[in-house]
Amino acid sequence: MAISSEVETPLQPPSAVIADYLRKSISISYLMGLIWSGRGIVVIATVIGLLFGVYTVYHAGPSYMATIRVQPAASDTSLGSTSGTGGGLLASLTGGGGAAQVPKFIQFTYAMSSLEVSRTLIQKYDLLCRVYHGDCDAITHQWKPRHSTVHDWIVSFSSRLSGLPDPNVGPRSPIDLATYIGDTITVVQLKKTDAVIALSYTNRNPQFAAQFLSQVVKATNDYVRAQSRETQKRYVDYLSGSAGETTNVEQRQAIDNLLLQEERQLMMTEVDVPYAAQILDGPTVTPVNHALRTIAICTAIGLILGAAVAMSRDMLPRRWRMW
Repeated sequence: MAISSEVETPLQPPSAVIADYLRKSISISYLMGLIWSGRGIVVIATVIGLLFGVYTVYHAGPSYMATIRVQPAASDTSLGSTSGTGGGLLASLTGGGGAAQVPKFIQFTYAMSSLEVSRTLIQKYDLLCRVYHGDCDAITHQWKPRHSTVHDWIVSFSSRLSGLPDPNVGPRSPIDLATYIGDTITVVQLKKTDAVIALSYTNRNPQFAAQFLSQVVKATNDYVRAQSRETQKRYVDYLSGSAGETTNVEQRQAIDNLLLQEERQLMMTEVDVPYAAQILDGPTVTPVNHALRTIAICTAIGLILGAAVAMSRDMLPRRWRMW
């Protein structure tokens, strides 16, 4: 019986086998040939993308960007430098930790898209109806059903399938305005060394863009002021009670000094001046032109889709092929 002396071929890893198969099956020249043979499809798809980009730019109309530069208010910087020792003493009296207080300017940047600020904007400036003016009647404040986009139709259809109420029917809520503020207002720190930030908002109406940004800044300042006022009142009430109960002279003097600082901070919350952030300049409104970028993106998408259709023609039955 003869024994074969052939050496078995070593097994290749799966990744190498797949790579070898793709290298032998697909070539750039083959793909380019498919695209060239279907060049009519590519040209038509590219022209459709170009026309859609032009239509989108025309339908959207001009846009304007309002910009406001803000910096920490004087009350924030001056009080922050004097409350270090007092804050530690107050923490020891109340049994709290020694963590530093968050600066009011930082509170301002995070509070702009809060629910409470949105409620204030709705109550004072009726911003919910003004922002969504296409869905809300400015006189009667009646809301129309929202089924204008594909997303609205999908949400409504999925709600009906689940047996849930349609969220696109009925008035919008302050949560919608808070989400809108967080999505549309851009916050950019101008310099790393300076606490100056630029707030930007884009809208088709230049007057509304400037008013909207100014009203958000004022409402956020008022919200941070109200929060600080409540906190300072509690501190003042607590220190006043502690001062009346303390018999130690040194401790009484320390509490009186701390009480004086807290009363001073409480007084600052009663003055109608910029509390957490003050406007450095603005609002300035400048036109924004995204026409060329929009047209270029739509044209590129049309070109890519046309090339994909041209390369996938061989997968269709012959009777369905037009080219």
